[in-house]
Amino acid sequence: MQVLIVDDEPLARDRLMRFLQDMDEVTGTAVAHNGFDALQKLHKQTFDVVLLDIRMPGQSGLEVAEQLKKLAQPPAIIFCTAYDDYALDAFRVKAQSYLLKPIQRLALVEAMADCRQLNRAHLLALTGQDQVPSIAVQTGREKERLPLTDVYYFRAEQKYVSLFSSRGERIVDESLKILEERYPDHLIRVHRNTLVYRPRVEKLTRDMEGGFWLTVQGVSDPLLVSRRHAKAIKILLDSNGQCAHDE
Repeated sequence: MQVLIVDDEPLARDRLMRFLQDMDEVTGTAVAHNGFDALQKLHKQTFDVVLLDIRMPGQSGLEVAEQLKKLAQPPAIIFCTAYDDYALDAFRVKAQSYLLKPIQRLALVEAMADCRQLNRAHLLALTGQDQVPSIAVQTGREKERLPLTDVYYFRAEQKYVSLFSSRGERIVDESLKILEERYPDHLIRVHRNTLVYRPRVEKLTRDMEGGFWLTVQGVSDPLLVSRRHAKAIKILLDSNGQCAHDE
């Protein structure tokens, strides 16, 4: 699960982050310092759970929760507050849990378990809709998950694998080999150091010196294709009703 911590107190944020790092079901975390910051992040990225303080400068946690209800896929809300007099208001905005500071590890674990069950039930209700695979990426000190539909290509450079997408360049932990094995229906190798998201493959061309180049949707410059992988790309293009062109 992707979790967003929203709190203006650094010590409170750090405490929650420590607890979350020990939970296997948490695949990524991010931090917002106030309500405005939280809404900015929530409009750029999908989160499964928001750990939300109530009394903050600017927008209160309750006001943020009202905005979250308007999202197409609103996250589960766990209020984390030092005040016990907002409980009725919290459940009015459909909060999943209401925890009092200082937050106890066991209480957070139980609240997160409830959210996990809620998330699974929501996914099961989406019958007839394909779940889009996603991948964990590093953004500064934070981790997030990007759907593969946002990806242009992966490239291995020295000790790192970089992901190039509509959201910019990110670092991923997995090797190209692992990615290729994990997503065989979504990625195609075009070079020993490059994997491309299959639906973005547009055109294969050959230059005057016999080198192959691949045009990828969303990428300004063509990518170099090794001879050993050119055939597989031609087959993919033919199957999509496209064709390769020699120059």
